[in-house]
Amino acid sequence: MKTADFLIELEDILQREEPCKENDNLCDYDEWDSLSKMALMAFFEKNFGLKVKLKDLNDVKTVSDLINFAGENIK
Repeated sequence: MKTADFLIELEDILQREEPCKENDNLCDYDEWDSLSKMALMAFFEKNFGLKVKLKDLNDVKTVSDLINFAGENIK
C-alpha cells in the first residue's frame, strides 16, 4: 500500500473531514479515541496481517508512527 492510500484509509477510519498528514500529532485529532483505535486495529489485521494491541496504539504519537508501525506494508 502506498503512503497516500494509507492516509486516505486513515481519514476514513477516523471519519475525518480534514486530510491526515504524516507529521500530524494524533492527540490533536478529536477523532483519535478508543473506538477509532479499535477500528485501526481491525484495519491493520485485515490489510497487513498485523495483530495490534491497544497498548501499541497508545504509544503511537504521530501519523508517521502509524506508518512506521506498518513497516514494509506501506511504501
